Amino acid sequence: MGTNAVSERNQSWVDFAGVMLLISGIFNIIYGAATLGSSDYFVNKILYWNMEGWGWSIMIVGVILVSTAWFIFQNNVYAEVFGVIVAVASAFLHASTLQFSPIWSLIVLIISILIIYGLVVHGDIRGRWGQPAS
Repeated sequence: MGTNAVSERNQSWVDFAGVMLLISGIFNIIYGAATLGSSDYFVNKILYWNMEGWGWSIMIVGVILVSTAWFIFQNNVYAEVFGVIVAVASAFLHASTLQFSPIWSLIVLIISILIIYGLVVHGDIRGRWGQPAS
C-alpha cells in the first residue's frame, strides 16, 4: 500500500469518527430532552438526585459532541484531542446508566470506543506532537 492509500485510509477513519461524534451528539441531545420531558420515568430507576441537572448535562455533552464533530470536519488537530476527551466523558456518563438502560448504554459505549479508536490510532494526533505518524 502506498503512502497516499494509507493517508486516505487514515482520513476515512477520522471522517468516520467525526460522523459518529455528530450522531452521538444528536442522540445525546434527544436523550437529554427526553430526560427533561419525562423525568418521572427515570426517578425510580436511577439514583441521581436531580434529574433536571442530569438531563441538562447529557444535552450539554451532546452539543459539545456536535460542535467537536464540526471542528474535526475542518481538520483541526486540537478538535481530535478534544473529541477523544468528550467521547470518554460520554462513555462514562452512559456507563453510569447501564443498569436501567443496558442496550442504549452499550450502543453509546461501542460508538464512543470507535470514536476513540478512529481519532487516536488513525488521527493526526501523534504526528503533530513529535511522534512520527504511521
